[in-house]
Amino acid sequence: MSDGRRAGLLVLIASFAGHGGNYLFYVVAARMVTPPEFAAISALIAFGTMTWMPVNGVQMSVTRNVAVLRTSGTPGELSAYLRQQGRRMGVAALVLAVVIAGLSPVLAHRLHLGSAQPVILAAMWIATTCVLLVMTGAVQGMERFGYVSFALAGPLGALRPLLLPLCLLAAGMSGSMWAMLGATLIGLAVLVRPVARAVQPAPTTVPASTNTLVTMIGLLAFSSLTNIDLLVAQAMLPEHDRALYAGAVLLGKVALFAPSALAMVLLPRAAAALERGESAEGAVLRTLALTAAAGLAVTLALWLMPTWVLTVTFGPEYAESKPLLPALALVMTGAAVLWVHLTFAIARKSKRMVVGLVAAAVGHWVLLGLLHGSPWQVITASGIAIGAALVVVESASRSGSLRMLLRASKHSKPARAGIG
Repeated sequence: MSDGRRAGLLVLIASFAGHGGNYLFYVVAARMVTPPEFAAISALIAFGTMTWMPVNGVQMSVTRNVAVLRTSGTPGELSAYLRQQGRRMGVAALVLAVVIAGLSPVLAHRLHLGSAQPVILAAMWIATTCVLLVMTGAVQGMERFGYVSFALAGPLGALRPLLLPLCLLAAGMSGSMWAMLGATLIGLAVLVRPVARAVQPAPTTVPASTNTLVTMIGLLAFSSLTNIDLLVAQAMLPEHDRALYAGAVLLGKVALFAPSALAMVLLPRAAAALERGESAEGAVLRTLALTAAAGLAVTLALWLMPTWVLTVTFGPEYAESKPLLPALALVMTGAAVLWVHLTFAIARKSKRMVVGLVAAAVGHWVLLGLLHGSPWQVITASGIAIGAALVVVESASRSGSLRMLLRASKHSKPARAGIG
């Protein structure tokens, strides 16, 4: 097995392990709190995911730039770049925590949380997670995929349910945020080691790097496409439907988040290949195929899953979520494929994809403004927005799957002719 395939398999296994941990987190939460509190916890986590998605843009820029510096830069330049990003992220995380904490009364009221305390704790969790994501981006660019896998499976996954029961018993619903914060701090303690080893004590001029603003905007638009539905559901649906939709999202979005981890291996390797003047389209096509296959497998599993699995796991209140699962998973499979396209666009430093995603996100808001009367309407709005964005990318982009396949076949024909 090649290094690339081994790394991809490791990250994919870690991603599914992390989502298994998150699934257990929600199971424990659903069993220990009331359905309205469960919906509120889900909304807080969705809010956090949307909030740090621009930071995911920084993470992807850091991954790309670290991969490029390892290919054509010097250790001193890499060290200076990591120092610069560490300072910037530290300040940004602090500002973000203060702003969210300041808005806690408004957010608590709009999301039906009942108290500002969970939002303040969420602010601390979101800020520390931002730092963790950027550190993950650094080790990702170094191709230290063992540490990347730890981040996915541990602080972003399995550590959370381990801490959750005691935290809920000690602090009620706010304990969910204490558990998230504790898991993140453990992750920071582990990931700081490989990053610190790459930092040299001697100062060096920071090399010119690509602007991360475009990447941040693209990631924010993608986050809106895949998370705003849960916030709209929490704000607009009746209380009973809010809990049903939160339960469906828990399983349905595994079709997005688990297979999309494959792009974490694609980004640094594609960026390094492009820096060397090589083609990365073969790796992109393989990642697209694996991502789509994994998402469809999750969709099929959720379609075949008996309803009693939900009732035994979460309780009888969530049985009505079952019909929503395969539809939501199918929409999220499309989003996972769209994520691979966005990852390759970031590696190529392309801005057209970002413009298209912003348009898709705005269209999604319009659709949700019209379709928010039931969970099915919310899923329909997301499906239309994500499906339209995917069709445009596949039909109009130079990196559409069919175009890349045709170019690959043209390149392979002369090679076969030469062999004959």
